[in-house]
Amino acid sequence: MLVALPLATLVLLALAAILYVRRRRARGSRPSARTLCWLVVPATGLALATGWCALGLYEGGAGELAVLCASALVAGAAALGRGRFAAWVAERARRAPGSGAPTRALVAVVAVLACVVLGFLALELTYNATALSIALNYAAIEASIILGALLVLFFLFQRHGAGLALGAFICWGIGLAQYFVARFKASAILPNDLFVLETAAAVSGNYVYAVNGAVLLGLSCVMLASAASALVFAARAETTESAARRWLANLGCALVALAALGAGVTVPNYFDDLGVSMEYWYALDYYERQGFLTTFVAVAQDLPIERPEGYDEAQARATEASYAAEYDAGDGASVRRTVAEEQFEEVRPTVICIMNETFADLSVLGGEEWGYEGPARYNSLSDSLMTGDLAVSVLGGGTCNSEFELLTGIPLAYVGDGKYPYSLYDLSEAPSLAKQFSELGYATTAMHPNYATNWNRNRVYEALGFDEFLCIDDFEDAETFHSGVSDAATYDKILELLEADDGPQFIFDVTMQNHSAYDQENIGEVTGYAVDGMSSYDNDRLSEYLACIEESDRALAEFIDELRDLDRPVVLLFFGDHQPALSTIVNDALYTNEDALEHSLRIHETTYVIWANYDVAGNDQRAEKNDTSICFLGVLLNEAVGAPLSDYQKAELVVRGELPALSLVGTRLADGSWLAAGSDAEGLPASYADLADMAYLEFAGKLK
Repeated sequence: MLVALPLATLVLLALAAILYVRRRRARGSRPSARTLCWLVVPATGLALATGWCALGLYEGGAGELAVLCASALVAGAAALGRGRFAAWVAERARRAPGSGAPTRALVAVVAVLACVVLGFLALELTYNATALSIALNYAAIEASIILGALLVLFFLFQRHGAGLALGAFICWGIGLAQYFVARFKASAILPNDLFVLETAAAVSGNYVYAVNGAVLLGLSCVMLASAASALVFAARAETTESAARRWLANLGCALVALAALGAGVTVPNYFDDLGVSMEYWYALDYYERQGFLTTFVAVAQDLPIERPEGYDEAQARATEASYAAEYDAGDGASVRRTVAEEQFEEVRPTVICIMNETFADLSVLGGEEWGYEGPARYNSLSDSLMTGDLAVSVLGGGTCNSEFELLTGIPLAYVGDGKYPYSLYDLSEAPSLAKQFSELGYATTAMHPNYATNWNRNRVYEALGFDEFLCIDDFEDAETFHSGVSDAATYDKILELLEADDGPQFIFDVTMQNHSAYDQENIGEVTGYAVDGMSSYDNDRLSEYLACIEESDRALAEFIDELRDLDRPVVLLFFGDHQPALSTIVNDALYTNEDALEHSLRIHETTYVIWANYDVAGNDQRAEKNDTSICFLGVLLNEAVGAPLSDYQKAELVVRGELPALSLVGTRLADGSWLAAGSDAEGLPASYADLADMAYLEFAGKLK
């Protein structure tokens, strides 16, 4: 800005002039090294502002810059006046023996408290436009964390104010980092992001680091914290021995403060006890509402995956090998599997996985009572390899968790409820269908016609081994329906990929059109459905949702017809990620006073089909009914078409003989009965605990 640049430069020059005049008045004596160090803070702040303005990277107003300049002058005055303040304290102590230590302690306490407040503001103002609206309970949690960190630094710096100033600067640095992440990716910094700093650094040069006035307001708080901290100092030790004792005492206090801080961020249950909540889809909103540190620590507490009781890595490996050997000696040696393997090696079919947004057959919700029979074309597909009901762990949202279970084969039941691996963990060491097919020489592509940063897919897909990710930018001018790019448009994109490369491919398509809300009234006239006990508004939403499913059903049937005509082998897996949230309303209206588990299972169920456009060896392709859950879906696909299996996948198939389905809701036993999640382990076969050990071995045990 034309006004801002000269203003910052003038203040910077003013500080230099004041320093020069003071030196002349002191007859050429140089200012102390400590004074110069304290002047570095305002000088650096002004230099940053000047640089941003000069490069055209400042997008704020002159008012925020004026606040920064004023704060820098205060910080500079404190730096230049700290010597006189120290002399005043010493003189006061000489006149009133014993008053020096209490005076220094009082100044330190005031400075610490001031830096807590200023550190909080330096962090929150920088990225959070609603910083001053954070509820007091959340602000108190964050302030407590900052206080603990400042005390650690205060004692590490031997009770000098430099530690406090450094702490405030770190707070601003965190806020600045969050500001850029929000600006570039519209997301929040999560604990797992610390595991991929190298990747972040590799792409950091692609961005333009412009700042707004809020960044300068945060930096102004650092200037004021520096002013308060500059007046904090400890008395000089009289002897070397007393200096050593003081050094050790301060180090001990720092360790105590660190231990207290560690306990404070690990022992309390922020989610339950202190009212901190989190929805990972809206992570940035929750950070702004509850404060960065408050929410970050709460997420970090949720990060660890519970280690199975009695877990031993060597034993888990032996267990996995034992199950794999059992498969190799049984189903793995069958004629069906053998001919399928031979065929797969010869034809190398392209594998397409479509996770269709909110696709479910809601006829399971008493459809006969309100006139709904389900997606007709889908249900009439008679030449599939297998099809069935699919137990899922999420409802109305959490799409990424269905993706995670499919692509990795890791049951969410062993990860934990409320956890979103796409947001929480580095998945680079996780098992993955994409990695498997890539190792077989397949080109691997993921596509989702929405923002690449949704659920961190831009980072996650790379970690899971996909060669390419097609996002909304790759669907310019594509046909839309309801909530976004149509299913049909994504299928056209798949056909384009097949036309461009006649080699084997693994393609994962996450569709968008059926996404909520279902009161948009943007798809024309729809068939009306009415469930007794539901409001007209909810019935209208139900009707709009089912119209979306009808369109998905039509597009899928058309896509399958096109695949039939292709002169290349293709295998298709199609499934729904979850039911819509409004299923709970239908379920509650039609089913009352029933078992809670049964009530919940009904709305945690979608459907799947595995189909091929060629005769798969060892399979009669008569739509075998095979109910399962998403965590087993990938291995069922590979096993059906003869694709190679890892030892973990072989073990999954054996365990599945006793546990056909497994989700966060419950576990299905071989006799068809269900046990609710968290049920007494005595009701579960030993294979449940064995699979927990193997899943931990393959995933949680590899997390960095």
